[in-house]
Amino acid sequence: MNPFRKSLLLLLAFLGFLSPSITNAKETASERLLRREISFMISRSKSPRTLKAIEVFSRRRQKAIYRSHAGLLLHPASNLKIVTTSFALHALGSDYLFATPFEFAGVQRSDTLDGDLVVVGNGDPILSYNDLDSAARAIHNTGIHVVTGDLVVDISKFDSLRWGAGWMWDDEPEPYAMFIGPASFDHDVITVDISLDSSSGRLRVTTDPSTRFARIENEALPGTIDSVSATRIMADDVNTIVVSGTYTNVFSAQTYEFSIRHPGRYLGTVLEESLERLGVEIEGRVVVTRAYTDHSPRVQVFNLTHSIDTVLTYTNKVSDNLGAECLLRDVPVATAGEIGSAENGIKLEEEFLKLCRIDTTEYYIVDGSGVSHYNLITPEAIVKLLRFDLDQPYGALFFKTLPVAGIDGSLEKRMLQDYVRGKIHAKTGSINGVRTLSGYVVIPRDTLVFSMMMQNFAANGDSMEALQDSICSVLAQYSPSRRTFARNLRKHRIGTYGIVPKRRRATVRRKPSTISVPKHETKMEKS
Repeated sequence: MNPFRKSLLLLLAFLGFLSPSITNAKETASERLLRREISFMISRSKSPRTLKAIEVFSRRRQKAIYRSHAGLLLHPASNLKIVTTSFALHALGSDYLFATPFEFAGVQRSDTLDGDLVVVGNGDPILSYNDLDSAARAIHNTGIHVVTGDLVVDISKFDSLRWGAGWMWDDEPEPYAMFIGPASFDHDVITVDISLDSSSGRLRVTTDPSTRFARIENEALPGTIDSVSATRIMADDVNTIVVSGTYTNVFSAQTYEFSIRHPGRYLGTVLEESLERLGVEIEGRVVVTRAYTDHSPRVQVFNLTHSIDTVLTYTNKVSDNLGAECLLRDVPVATAGEIGSAENGIKLEEEFLKLCRIDTTEYYIVDGSGVSHYNLITPEAIVKLLRFDLDQPYGALFFKTLPVAGIDGSLEKRMLQDYVRGKIHAKTGSINGVRTLSGYVVIPRDTLVFSMMMQNFAANGDSMEALQDSICSVLAQYSPSRRTFARNLRKHRIGTYGIVPKRRRATVRRKPSTISVPKHETKMEKS
């Protein structure tokens, strides 16, 4: 072989290795245009140190129409919820109900229960205050006014670990760093409202729900500036809300949300308070246990249920960490009779991912929510999973659980333009230095499956989200016809078609005037 030709071939091979999106011989004209537009978007993002891994797959053509670093292992953040919710839906089925039974363990004599009131935590992550109020009314309607024993919260279904592996200790008490348990209530979060009492001129601090489970320490003082802040600390094993700083007579109301420690006791205390308001007295105490021993046959008096589509929709739409962690633990409990732990859930999840043709070298998973920085997965694997989901009987249900661009969930305020709004159904992801977005683009006669993972940036993630939104705006105009694709981009002035060059000023040659003008009339006013 000619030495020059050999050197040229080696150079081209090396360049092909360096450039993951280099032109493929089988690439169509429309795909080349797509590659050009995405490259243009990335070049305008002005973040050269950030890794941007992307895969776009056409279901109609059954091929990847764009790939860049798609095989790299990266942090998925909350895109891991795609894995968790898909796994739970596949394992539990679309008809599954999350049930929380309320039971009498004792003998009812007239208006007295001689025994315990038992709440069995089965891992329902969306129990609300209204749910507990309904349970309290159902118990009251049995005619019981006195419970001689304890209010027992049974948390034996899950293991004793309260956080996921690799969670950041300093995330607490942020609401996304809640404690994990099978008996959860209001997402294990309490809301704190701080306002100025106009009559007394002092700060008023209230919680929602209003409960004795949280202690308030209001240390804020009148001053010349508004510098009020609040946090939640643990003091003497009690959740304590501390309000500090100074305030003026024009203080604006503030609202905080904090995670609550000991969620089982939180649920039990709020239920006990609801019963008290209805005139039902618990003579014992709130007991949270993993080893409750029955002294009498149990009688179910109320059963709270939520459908799996409700749980999955809430988990994916608002990116609820507790929902994902409970789902990961619910599967081994419901399908294998095992203790609900992340470890047991991930073992079963591995079998599910094999069905999706995802090799174990394409991921490393330690939790269900994506909070942990230990998690690693590739955009390629996420796309395989999303493709698998749409081909299942539950595909339409799963599709509806995802946020919709410009309409709801974590995408409600993104991609609001008419030409992209409502066309992107995707899951967001966000932890420090990571922004991810994966899902579906609905276009005429096709559905594009995509995953974008942006990682390693020092500033906030706004620029990465803007880049994702720009790429989605291109994908929403995609067509296998290059002419149609280009026309769509031109119509909405997207990408390179949105860059309008400055028009050249036309040079107008004037004929010499034949009219004599006095010199003093040629002067112009200074503007």
